[in-house]
Amino acid sequence: MEKDERMQMLFQDLIREERPRGRQTEVIKPEIPEVSYRVNEAVNILRGNIQLSGNDIRTIAVTSAIAHEGKSSTAFRLAKSLAALEKRVLFLDCDIRNSNTQIRYNIHGKKMGLSEYLCGSVERDKIIYHTDDPWFDMVFTGAVAPNPSELMSGDLFQKFIAFVRSIYDYIIVDTPPLNLVIDGLLIAKQCDGAVLVVESGLTERAQVEKARRQMVYADIKILGAVLNKARTGNGRYGYGYGYGYGHYGHRHQEEEAEKKTQKKRNKK
Repeated sequence: MEKDERMQMLFQDLIREERPRGRQTEVIKPEIPEVSYRVNEAVNILRGNIQLSGNDIRTIAVTSAIAHEGKSSTAFRLAKSLAALEKRVLFLDCDIRNSNTQIRYNIHGKKMGLSEYLCGSVERDKIIYHTDDPWFDMVFTGAVAPNPSELMSGDLFQKFIAFVRSIYDYIIVDTPPLNLVIDGLLIAKQCDGAVLVVESGLTERAQVEKARRQMVYADIKILGAVLNKARTGNGRYGYGYGYGYGHYGHRHQEEEAEKKTQKKRNKK
């Protein structure tokens, strides 16, 4: 083995020693599909916007208005992108009702997760899984629970968020869609801010507006929106993605102000 390779392995072992200590010793190796350069750059732009949102923005909810808009993939790739900067990152899957993280990344075996911890059956350290990336850890949803809303609104979830905040630089939280169940709002309320994923050509404006209103009423900080599966410059769709980043909330306010101004003009 080359000297540089031995030093790299030693360095990774030292990093792992600084991770949360607990009984969970299994190392997860997610199989991550390759994407185009354009997609990777778009994710990096999203990462940059998150970093520019402020040093206090460390726990980020990634959500959507409806199902199948690509929020989970966006959340995972954002987490990996932050980990590439040698930041300690935790990917927290909170979509207890309908998670497919293990299937998507070909992670085999039953994994205890958030639902088991929130039910009080396992300790918090035991649901944190290390991965083959020394900067990147994961928490799975665990077993399907009959009462996710009650679990997410309890003290244990708040305590868990406080615990991981004390250890990780960033916690990227995958939530259920906002317009389908209350879980997403309860989870995002515990975060420093939220990113709304919108699929181009699928999500109606009214659905996006409903999700935005819910976040505003819940006093959730909207960091911005990700336009998923948008057409690229060559007229084709990118591989599952094609991100665009923008502050939807700010644009909406400007449009509403313009409408009011136009009404005043019409009255005159």
